Amino acid sequence: MPSSFVSAGELLGPELELRVITIADFPNLPDGKYAFVDTYCTDPLCDCRKTMIQVFHNDKVVSVINFGWERPKFYIKWMGRDVSAELKNLAKEMSGISVDITSPDLVSREGILDLLKMLMNKKWIGNFKKHYRLVRELGGAAELSNIIRLLPKIPRNAPCSCGSGKKYKHCCL
Repeated sequence: MPSSFVSAGELLGPELELRVITIADFPNLPDGKYAFVDTYCTDPLCDCRKTMIQVFHNDKVVSVINFGWERPKFYIKWMGRDVSAELKNLAKEMSGISVDITSPDLVSREGILDLLKMLMNKKWIGNFKKHYRLVRELGGAAELSNIIRLLPKIPRNAPCSCGSGKKYKHCCL
């Protein structure tokens, strides 16, 4: 089953809390309302312990952010490879907040990363972990097969968005 990321609300129900804020005069970002939709991998064999956050502004996805809550040591072990400088850098990027390769970048990368770093707190991280656990518990449940996924076309030679460091065609295709 190819890996795809699905919003927690689609899997866990509409009562799921959606984080929305309104900003004014925030450096490098346009004023207005921003909504954050956390999405999770539906591959039951994957245990990446991260979320992809779709950032909406004016009802349009303006950025896609990765957030991995584990330490780099976990991601090195998860990737199952020999430790190299490149792998250490990749694991460091997977741990924490980074802009995803599929991000449309319709707002400043620096601005959106600064905003997410400011907003990230124990409660929000706890919600990500809880939603991740609940999505994992659904595993191969029938609910997953009923979801229509609208995914962007990813070139086969692009790096895989799951953060493994492999090409998409050798990983999650």
